[in-house]
Amino acid sequence: MKHHLHRGTALLGMLAMFVAPLAGHAATIGAFNAGDLIKGSGDTVYYFAANGKRFVFPNAKTYFTWYPDFSGVKTISDGHLATIPLGGNVTYRPGRKMVKVTTDPKTYVVDQGGFLRHITSEQLALTLYGISWKNQVDDLPDAFFVNYRLGTPIQTASDYKPSDVMTQTATIAQDKQLDETKITITIGSVNNGFVPTTTTLKKGTEVTWTNNDNMAHRVTEGKYCSPTGPGPCALIAPAWDSGAIQPGQTYKRTFNTVGSFDYYCGIHTVMQGTVNVVN
Repeated sequence: MKHHLHRGTALLGMLAMFVAPLAGHAATIGAFNAGDLIKGSGDTVYYFAANGKRFVFPNAKTYFTWYPDFSGVKTISDGHLATIPLGGNVTYRPGRKMVKVTTDPKTYVVDQGGFLRHITSEQLALTLYGISWKNQVDDLPDAFFVNYRLGTPIQTASDYKPSDVMTQTATIAQDKQLDETKITITIGSVNNGFVPTTTTLKKGTEVTWTNNDNMAHRVTEGKYCSPTGPGPCALIAPAWDSGAIQPGQTYKRTFNTVGSFDYYCGIHTVMQGTVNVVN
């Protein structure tokens, strides 16, 4: 199976990642969590972050510093994907590889937060990455240089230990220093609903619903019960309710109890979601 790349049209001049074997074969889902890899009907793969944004891998080399294959990618609807705002590009996993900018003769290590740190000598590169250190250097296209920041040079081996840096940066969320105790759910159009529709998080996590639609919505605890619908209907007052959330506004709630919590839009009741809370 072959994976292809194409140049994307998103901001920052990003390259989109193709996952041809996945396209058209996976059923779309509404349940996904912060830290998952997601894609729509196209082939571009994104990292879904706790802040409710999607980050794109600019090329295959970047992707494979984080993941060995594409087996963990989840396919969601195009409507849900479009509802999630872009967060930017994923950078190289710190410690995995060294990089060299195409028009710059310097060789850099990658540190947490997308910092590039110049390795000041070949002997230092040999000490850090071993006898085959030259095979651990990737060319970084000039267009991707804007995704990184310049840090302090590496003067001695004690300044930077690749294995320690990798251990300290096991996830993209850690690399981007995102607060994983806070989760964002995006409110889309009536057709797209809450994105993600179902998500699982740890007890004590703060959830923020952000209204990205052009009309007001309302987050109401429980399952919607229509008094005019078929069968019995027990009208129970919701345990929590946001009131009207205008476009661009947010509603926050911290989940301190383990369990499964359903909610719906009190204005457009067809919109429903679930928050699963675990220890």
